[in-house]
Order: sequence, then C-alpha cells, then structure tokens
Amino acid sequence: MPANRDKPAQAASGPLFHFFSGKGGVGKTTLAAATAVHLARSGLKVLITSTDPAHSLSDVFDRDIGHQGAHIEENLHALEVDSSKRWAEATVTPDDPSGVGRKRGRVERAMTDAMKMLGDAPGVDEFISLELLLETMTSDVYDTVVFDTAPTGHTLRLLLLPEMLDGWLGRMLSVRKQLSRVGSVLKRLLPGGSAGEEPDLGANLMDARDRILQARDLITDTERTLFALVTIPEAMSVLETSRTMQQLGEHGIPVSVVIGNQVQPTSDTCEHCQSRRTIHEREMEHLAQVCGEVPLRLVESKPYVIRGPDALAKLGRELWRER
Repeated sequence: MPANRDKPAQAASGPLFHFFSGKGGVGKTTLAAATAVHLARSGLKVLITSTDPAHSLSDVFDRDIGHQGAHIEENLHALEVDSSKRWAEATVTPDDPSGVGRKRGRVERAMTDAMKMLGDAPGVDEFISLELLLETMTSDVYDTVVFDTAPTGHTLRLLLLPEMLDGWLGRMLSVRKQLSRVGSVLKRLLPGGSAGEEPDLGANLMDARDRILQARDLITDTERTLFALVTIPEAMSVLETSRTMQQLGEHGIPVSVVIGNQVQPTSDTCEHCQSRRTIHEREMEHLAQVCGEVPLRLVESKPYVIRGPDALAKLGRELWRER
C-alpha cells in the first residue's frame, strides 16, 4: 500500500483503524458513519465508536446507541463511549468475599472517592479512548474500527497520549523499587491485603509500556491506520487543517486523506449559491496547496438531511468511489 493510503481496506493481520477528526460542525461524524456503513455492506465486520463527549452517532443513525452499544445492521456495531461510566466500571472497589456487609475503612473510602474524582479530570476522555484502542488492537472480532473523535484539540491529545505515557512509564520504571515499597504499604492498609502479597510493579509497568508502544506504532502505521482530517472550504477551517497537519507531522503521525466537506454545488439560477461556490473554489485551491502530497477528496453539500443507514451508505459510496 502507498504511504498515504486514502481508501478503506482490510488489514492482513488485526483490524484496520480509521480516525476521523476536524473542527466541530464540519460533518466528521456523518462521514465516519458513512464510511462504517460502506465498509460493513462490503462484507467487513465493523465497529464504529464515538469518543466525542458530544455524541452524535445516535442522531446520524436515527436510533439510540449509548454506552452499551447497539447492533445497527449486519456486520455493523456502534458504541458511544461514556468516559465517566467506563472509568467507574474500571475503578470499582471489589467486594470482600469474607465480609458481607462490611463497612469500608477510612483509607478505602478515601481512595475510592479519589478515583471517582479522577474520572472527571481533564484527559480522561482521551485515556479511555486509548484504552478502547488497546482493547481492539489485536482483536479478531472486527475487521475495521472507525473512531469518530472529538474536535481537533482533543484528537491531538489522544494521538499524542502514547508518546506522553511512554515517557511517564519510563520514569516510573526507573523508580520501581520505591513504587514496590509503596505498593506493599498499600496492600497492608487495604482490607484483605498482607505484606507478603507485594505486587510485581516492575513487570506490570513493563507490560503497560509494551502495550503503549504498540499503540504508538499502530497510530503511525499507514498499513493499518487511516487518519482522515475533515474540513470545509472556509478560511478558518482550512487554516486549522494546515496547523493540524503540521502538528501531526512533527510527531510522525501521517494524515492519509483530507476530506473537504459541504462544498457548495454550482448553480445557474441562484446568485447567492454561485457566490458561495466562488468562495469555496478559492478555498479549495488553498486546501489543495495545504495538502500537498496528501490525497484530497471533496464532498458537495446535499439538499437533504443524511440520516439512517441507507442515506449513509449512499454517501459512503460517493466518498470512497474510485478517483
């Protein structure tokens, strides 16, 4: 495959990942959903997941999806990640099998409350999204995972999170002896623990670091990851697209395709429409310069609402047709 693969395909081993990002309101959720339906109807098993806190998948598919997910149609499953609920599930305190009705101790209550507070901290959305990426990275359940990401700034934090965590884990490993002693103290404090149950924090950190490195390699692997940057032919959006491509390039994350969405069609009868078309043509020229070697796909705005699998499938065929 070429370095800048601009069409969805099936990976030789493990699922392919498709990231859709861009400014809010440029139509990335609709294009991500259209791609998911298009791939599913071509015979691939597809998961589309929204990591944007302002979920729109339910709206575009015209049905409730939510945190538990929903089966949309054959080969297609959708999931709206609720970071607060997922964090709560991941940090729930296990019951003590030997003490039914036992009251939690002060230390345990404090730790549980602290973990709950962390669930609302900045960056948790990106962390939970990375967890989902790690979960599906080696899965054989799906052929393709489509990520409808949060607006550009959040997506950049998600994509750079493996790099940040790798540095953090590296420093953690350098002091793992001290951490092991801390872990031993915590085990003695928590109910049911003992000093003899010291966890191998060094091994756990090494395992975590290996998984983070795999995620970083995956994000930068153009054979398995297609990163689509969605924009519209308006000056502010094109400028943000230019900045985003530069930032991603500085961290070795290649953009596979830029999608210029909501392009004004030509008109022989509407003066306003033709004026808008002239503006869009100028910005499309600018966008083509910004893209350089990166493929650019254009999608004209539609005089109807794109909602539901059939309308999305039609858009998907238009978006990914041979150029």
